[in-house]
Amino acid sequence: MTLRRALSTNIVFLTLITLTIFAAGTATAYVIQRQKNAAVNEALELSSLHTRAFEEHLTRSLETIQRLADFIAAGSAESTPENIDELFRRILRQTPFLRSLSVLDATDRIIASSNSGNLGRQIDTGEYFPHVAASLVTYLRIGSPWSGRDFDEGAPVVLDYPRPATGLGFVPVLCRGQYKNGDVRLVVALNPDFFISYCSQWLPAETGFVEILRYDRLTLMTSGKLSLPGEQHPDKLIAQMLQESEIGSYQGGNNGQQKTFTAFRVSRQFPLMVVTHLYRNRALENWQRESGRLLLLVGVVLLGMTNLATVLYRREKRVATAQEAARRSEYERLAATVFETVLEAVMVTDAEQRIIAVNPAFTRITGYSTEEALGADFSLLASGYHNDEFYQMLQQSLATQGHWEGEVRNRRKTGEIFVAWLSINQVRDDIGQILHLVTGFSDITEYCVEAERIAHLAHHDLLTGLPNRALLFDRLRQGLRQAHRDRGQLVLIFFDLDKFKPVNDNLGHLVGDHLLQELATRLQGEVRAADTLARLGGDEFVVLLPVIKDGHDAVSVAEKIRLAVDQPFLIDQHHIDISASIGIAFYPDHATDAEGLMQCADSAMYLAKTHGGNRFVLYQG
Repeated sequence: MTLRRALSTNIVFLTLITLTIFAAGTATAYVIQRQKNAAVNEALELSSLHTRAFEEHLTRSLETIQRLADFIAAGSAESTPENIDELFRRILRQTPFLRSLSVLDATDRIIASSNSGNLGRQIDTGEYFPHVAASLVTYLRIGSPWSGRDFDEGAPVVLDYPRPATGLGFVPVLCRGQYKNGDVRLVVALNPDFFISYCSQWLPAETGFVEILRYDRLTLMTSGKLSLPGEQHPDKLIAQMLQESEIGSYQGGNNGQQKTFTAFRVSRQFPLMVVTHLYRNRALENWQRESGRLLLLVGVVLLGMTNLATVLYRREKRVATAQEAARRSEYERLAATVFETVLEAVMVTDAEQRIIAVNPAFTRITGYSTEEALGADFSLLASGYHNDEFYQMLQQSLATQGHWEGEVRNRRKTGEIFVAWLSINQVRDDIGQILHLVTGFSDITEYCVEAERIAHLAHHDLLTGLPNRALLFDRLRQGLRQAHRDRGQLVLIFFDLDKFKPVNDNLGHLVGDHLLQELATRLQGEVRAADTLARLGGDEFVVLLPVIKDGHDAVSVAEKIRLAVDQPFLIDQHHIDISASIGIAFYPDHATDAEGLMQCADSAMYLAKTHGGNRFVLYQG
């Protein structure tokens, strides 16, 4: 009886051990699978983020080419091949993504270029993508890759012999600009090395690679080996997904290549797309390492539990308690390590919003030491920039959602204001009482400054710093709406410079540029802060007077401009005399929209020029 009872107990014990091992193995497999799914989703999202950043960089570069074509078309009436060559050389010094810039005539022959060797070269643009009607005012088309550094020493890549990914080559881009009677067909040699180098800075070769394709899946540039420039991209899954969406991501790796996490994104303006591949093994490296550690840990723990349970069966509760204590200690140690090493600043407060812990990143970003921060109020970093409504909204979000994140202005210990992306999370106990607030933030000041600088460049003339055409028309339309609501008047003064072309021809474009800069400085002193002085290009300027009492004010401003321009200039020891031909148009007397008002002022300016210049003329209708 005793033996039977002992055997029965042992069978029950072995059954429990077996069930425990099975349950532990199943739970471990479940956790590993969930971690894998999370790692896969994170890799696909990272690939999509890279793709979006690379596509935006490429699109901004091509927008520069489009604006350049419009700019050349606007000044084509006064331009000569020599002037355009000099303009091209200046532009190339500021645009490393271009190898050369050239102008084509109607027969696709290069008539002006930054590279004199390109002159006279016949360029076949028939296969450029997309195929568009010649009647379109503006377009941008992309040809297949060429080998060589430029048109004079290169040749189009053919399908049977595609250019190697590491070979020297370029991508031809044809852009047409038209302005009034000016029509320019600009062909540029796009430098693929610049874009591949830019992409590789953010996506190293051991992590993945980037491909830039035309919309018809012809490979233009690549940092990998899946396809070569000039080849049709082999992954047909992209073509299938493009039929449904212009943005997507998937797990790829056909054609004998490594498995990848792939994301693609079509340019919002131009006929190309960016495809980013993250190597699957590299992307899941952390998951594989952690899974191995977890399996090893679980195996060791299960083996230990089995041995201990067999030998010390009556002490299993005490052993289990010891293991739980060890697990908690390991978790606390890991949490402390993460808290100390994370790059994001972390600040923990109690329920009364007094700081009880900060990490080293907090000290590095704010300048406050741990001793200075502990015990201080949550508002230690407040800058005074945000009003009471902002903080009420923040507290309401915490009360309803337990979480808030957004952009804030904080103050360092030195008094310096910095921009931070901040997130706040509440920590509650089992009954819902708030125990802590965990706040994390990172310094994004440099990113915000760079974004503001790019926005300024997009709306201001590069030479004079004055508002450009885009900003002028934006303010003009705002002024027209305001004048319509107030039933008031608005004045547009359009003028260009008399005798400016001889300055460029005789003294050089550098002196001409200095003259335009000096003129812009002088004219800014003649207009009010509410007025807009803009440069359209070349020697054409516009002054927008959004609020005037009567026509005499406009005439007075025009006379000030005429006298300011008529004063002699001393540029690089050269005494220069120029004058201005000025046209004036009124809203609503002459036109009621921006384009019409601009055309009226332009017509009046030309009438002033035909009468000898150095005068202003009111539009007569």
